[in-house]
Amino acid sequence: MSEGYNWTINSLQVMNTPEPQTVVMSNFTIAKDGQQVNYSVNLLPANPDDFTPFDQITQAQALEWTQAALGPERVTNMETEVDFLIAQAAIPTPQPAPLPWG
Repeated sequence: MSEGYNWTINSLQVMNTPEPQTVVMSNFTIAKDGQQVNYSVNLLPANPDDFTPFDQITQAQALEWTQAALGPERVTNMETEVDFLIAQAAIPTPQPAPLPWG
């Protein structure tokens, strides 16, 4: 994760296989400078030898799983997309105005 970006896990989706409440999907937000983008990603299959029960998962662990499922290139691309949105927000856009004749 690059500096200046705030990654937040919004929710985790679970299935009851191979263990009860196995996390299979992460819904998350990347924010920077007041702009944010929401994403979802299917997580890598759970490791039965290193399984964490749902009620013991930390946000740091969920972020680690999320970024591992994305891979470093996709993480960089998503952060670049947030930068693009910030740049786009700085460009003035035409606004509709009421017609002067009525």
